[in-house]
Amino acid sequence: MKNMNLKSFVLAVTLLCFGVAKAQTVSGTVSNEMGPLPGANVLVKGTTIGTQTHFDGNYTLDGVVPDATLAFSYIGYRTAEVAVDGQATIDITLDEDASKLDEVIVTGYGTQTRGEITGAVATVEMAEAVKIPVANAAELLQGTVTGVTVTNTGTPGDGPKINVRGFGTSNNTDPLYFRWCSNR
Repeated sequence: MKNMNLKSFVLAVTLLCFGVAKAQTVSGTVSNEMGPLPGANVLVKGTTIGTQTHFDGNYTLDGVVPDATLAFSYIGYRTAEVAVDGQATIDITLDEDASKLDEVIVTGYGTQTRGEITGAVATVEMAEAVKIPVANAAELLQGTVTGVTVTNTGTPGDGPKINVRGFGTSNNTDPLYFRWCSNR
């Protein structure tokens, strides 16, 4: 019986060693048409092996089997899948998927779809925003978003002060908001 257990153990270790020996390291760059994408997700499909790209769009994945498939994803871009086929370097350019941008809300602690959001979120539609003459985008919130007060100090170069009803962190009533600037 001991001899059978020892043989089983040796066989299992041998198979494990061959499986690990076939695993490889895959690296590369994820970018879009304008340059590298920092924070893009790279995942070995069907596993929990994954990483995110660095500030320069580069990634490195260890323990990838040669016949694996990598899935590349980023908010606002189409997910792309590439077969490893023994390659050590895989560079990819993701295509924009603007239709998905309407479904995502960026918050101070991550991203959520509109149906998952649990906090108070206000949206100002651009079609309505262009109808109101304002000096800056912060003034657009005054009167269009409930519970928001915008005050200007009048000091040249000083930005407006945005107050949201309720409590902030200690000694701070500044809201957490996201300013979106687009070149389009």
